[in-house]
Amino acid sequence: MNAADSKAASTSAALLADEPGSVRAETLGQLGAQFAHDFNNVLAVALTSIEMAMRVKDPDKASGFLSNALKVISRGRHLTDRLAAASYACESISPVDVHALIARVAQADSADADASQITMQLAAARSIVNADARFLEEALRNLVANARESVARDGTVTVATRNASGAELRADADRDYLVVAVHDTGGGMSGEVRDHAFDLFFSTHSGAGRGIGLAQVRDAARRAGGVAMIDTETVRGTRVTMAIPLAE
Repeated sequence: MNAADSKAASTSAALLADEPGSVRAETLGQLGAQFAHDFNNVLAVALTSIEMAMRVKDPDKASGFLSNALKVISRGRHLTDRLAAASYACESISPVDVHALIARVAQADSADADASQITMQLAAARSIVNADARFLEEALRNLVANARESVARDGTVTVATRNASGAELRADADRDYLVVAVHDTGGGMSGEVRDHAFDLFFSTHSGAGRGIGLAQVRDAARRAGGVAMIDTETVRGTRVTMAIPLAE
């Protein structure tokens, strides 16, 4: 990445960092849509060039098509490098009390008269993890918002925490974890939807910024050294879980 691209990426990161959550989500949706459009163009040209190279019998023409494919693939790599730089530029890792983040999310949600009922079951004795507080709080907001969309007015959303050993989670046996689960009493997901729920831009709803929430949840968990999982059954609802290593 050249100096101009690095400066542009850092500027984008700073702008996103200063925006409130709802505005940042909309901005991310717009940036993501633009990125997807540009990257799809890269893939289309690369695939066409490769297909033409496979069809022609003239080695020189085939080489020309393959050379063009390499050029556009290089451009695609440049795009992903810029996106990654913008993302990591505004990351700040520090000890974070996840219970405090959950309390803020719940307080903001309770101010909405139309919000579904949230039940808190914060059973974890230890709730400090090393993470970017803004990213993790955004992930929790996305989890709650996603759960609320899945339930009716009389439905419930439960936010629960507990501690678990690495052995229990089949993870690092030498670490202990904070497990955060958000469960809704909605209609659940089909197997196909569940398999793609964490995919970027995948959504069963329409509108700006859709398909980013759960992808951001998985990314936030991974950046904190953990994982995100989905357990769902039709009619019985959906539970999305983040397991994050506790701070030493």
